[in-house]
Parts: sequence; C-alpha cells; structure tokens
Amino acid sequence: MRAFQLYTCAAFRGLVRSTVATPARTISQSTPLSSSTHDVDGSSSSGGAASTSPARTSWSHVSSRFSSFPVTGDCAAILKYPYKVISTEQELKEAVGVLQRSRQIAIDVEAFCTPEAIKTPQLGRVSLVQTCSDVVPVVFLFDVLSLSVPVFMQALRPVFHDETIRKLFFDCRRDIEALSTQMDLTPKRVLDLQLLFTALQWKLRSVNRRSGMTYVLKSVAGIHRQEGDSAVQTAMMVGDRPVWDTRPLPEHFLEYAADDVRHIHLLSTYFPSLTQQVSEAAVERLTAQYVEHYGIGHAVTEEADAQPAQVNTAWLERYIGPGGVCSFCGSKGHTETECFRKLNGNMRCSFCGGTGHTARNCFQKHPELLKCDRCGQLGHSTANCFRANPCKHCGGNHRSENCHYRAHIANA
Repeated sequence: MRAFQLYTCAAFRGLVRSTVATPARTISQSTPLSSSTHDVDGSSSSGGAASTSPARTSWSHVSSRFSSFPVTGDCAAILKYPYKVISTEQELKEAVGVLQRSRQIAIDVEAFCTPEAIKTPQLGRVSLVQTCSDVVPVVFLFDVLSLSVPVFMQALRPVFHDETIRKLFFDCRRDIEALSTQMDLTPKRVLDLQLLFTALQWKLRSVNRRSGMTYVLKSVAGIHRQEGDSAVQTAMMVGDRPVWDTRPLPEHFLEYAADDVRHIHLLSTYFPSLTQQVSEAAVERLTAQYVEHYGIGHAVTEEADAQPAQVNTAWLERYIGPGGVCSFCGSKGHTETECFRKLNGNMRCSFCGGTGHTARNCFQKHPELLKCDRCGQLGHSTANCFRANPCKHCGGNHRSENCHYRAHIANA
C-alpha cells in the first residue's frame, strides 16, 4: 500500500490535539451499568485495552507496505482512556458540554444483534453510542436504553449537526443508517477512516477492498485487539439473542465498546501523515456520499457498494481520482516492489515462507482477509461458508463429500 515517508510515533504527537493531554476533572462511575473501577488517570482493573507490538521495519521510505509504529507516549495513552457510562440526564448534560468543545469526535454504535433468520444487514435497536473526543481523555458510553431515544436525540443533535466538529467513524454505513432511522440523527462533516485507508490502497494499487479494524490497527499502529474482544464477538454471533440488551452490561462488553472509539481516535493520529497521496478533504467528500446514501431516515433498500467488503469504484474515481498501477508492468493490484514480473516470479512471503504472495496478502498472517460476509467468521470466504452451503446430506457444518451420515447410509 504504501510509498510514504514514515515517522516515529513521537513525530505524530503534534498531530494529537493538545487538549487530549490536559488533565481531566475527576469523573465518578456512578452508574448501575458497570462495576468498573476506572479512574480518569487511565488506571483500570481490567488492564490495558490493547497489547502493543514492536516496530518491524526501520524508519525509512517504504514503497510497498505500512510499517508498524511503536505505540508510545500520547499514542499509548489513548489506549488507556477510561470510560464513563452516561445513563442519567445530568451526566448527559455534562458529557454533551464536553463534546461541544471538541474539534473532532470518534463515534461508534452498539446495537441489538438480530436473529440469523431475519437475514438483514441493518442494525438492531441501538443500545450504546460511544464517543471519544480531543477535549478530555475519557470515553463516553451513552446508554441509550436508560436515557431513552428522545432524550439522547435532543441532547446530541447540536453536536451531530455542528459542522465545525469532525466526526470520525470506521465503516460508517450501518451506524449512519441506524442513527438516521432510529433517532433522526444524521451527523454532518463525517470522515470514515476505513474509507481513508481504502483510498490510499486505491491510489497505489487500484484496490477497492475494505479492510477491517483488526487489520488496519495491525498495519498502521502495530497493535492487536485484546483477547476479550473475541469473547464478545462470539456472543454476538452465537445464540440468536440481542446480547446488548443485558443490564448491567459485563465489564468486558463495556471495554469492547470503549475500545472501538479508542482505536478510531488512535488511528486518526496516524493517518494525517499519509495525506500526501490522498487528501482528507477528498475522503470527507467521499464519506459525505455514503452519509447521504445511508442517512435517509429509513432502511436502505439498495446498497451503495457492489459487495459489502468493497468501496464503490465509481465513487472512488469521482472523489479520489484514478487508481494507481505498478510503475514496472503497468498492472493493477500491486506496486513495483511487489511486482512478480520484476522479481521473476520469485516473490516469497516473509511470514509463512510460501511463494507467490507477500506477507501483506498472506492468509495465515491476516486471516481477516478471508472474513466471511455471511457469518462473520474468519478463515473462509462466503463461497465456502457452511452456513450458506451446509452439507446436502445432513445439513451439518461440513463438506458434503466428508459427511459421516452419508457414509453410514452407504454402508447400511
């Protein structure tokens, strides 16, 4: 992806709003939603939000891939921001006052999981709305169920409609749709960091694939999501129940929700250095197209993208410009340093040792590249999903030719 001058995390500290490091006033955790013992100084009974990994490459001009930066200083502090559950109108008033002083706010939504039988891309009932701003080092978890939609909507409307405040999302499509449909809230001046990452890929390789948060975090910041996230994700995919309707929510659920906006805020401190290839203003215009498409006040009947894991190519060309090609062979999908023709087909993956691919595209290193759009599991594509294509003999989650029931019938 990448052909940029890279810098150490220290160079990025100036990009973080100076107010982030401003000591915050003490905020107590006076909510029945959680038994968290978090303090504003960043301490937590559950430990850090994410583990860090050391940098893997030197700080030099890299033409083909992102390097992982060491997460230190102010960057690491973002991962330790405590959360504050907002469940009363007084807490809501105070939190909104903080957000109104912000220049940018990371936003995410947690909603009830819908039963698999419904098979709808839309989110269920909104349970939490998470924010992380550049004013105080605290994540606000707005408990929409406790506050009620009308109260939350009235309080947050001035913030969402304030065009002097930039709202940061990561894959805004379903969140925008849910906020617009359920709350009549369509935020203005939105920047989708997933679109920014894809736009960079597009300018270098003509690749319009969407990358998940796990992959982007590892590629850009060199960090891994904590193990507790997998437990929450499993609960959201198994059992056909809403999950986020539970009160009080478990500690690891609240941490999971807070992590989403911590990570968005963290990524925003890295991306500005990469706008030599694509401007943030252009990505804001691209994001505005998605907000216009999904923020229509009711469920979208026609998706903006041909595939869920892709960005609309026509919109990329309109707002970002023509896609990049290999400067050696003129082909799309790779850069010169990844070109098999230039390397005479001797490309070897530095991660698994296999030939014919790079570590950037290695499914062993990045199983999320094979994330199934049908069930959300990693390691296989939709075409190979057993939920979509169960065994034709017994309906089980395995290949039909490997069915023991079939063998039993044949031997009977």
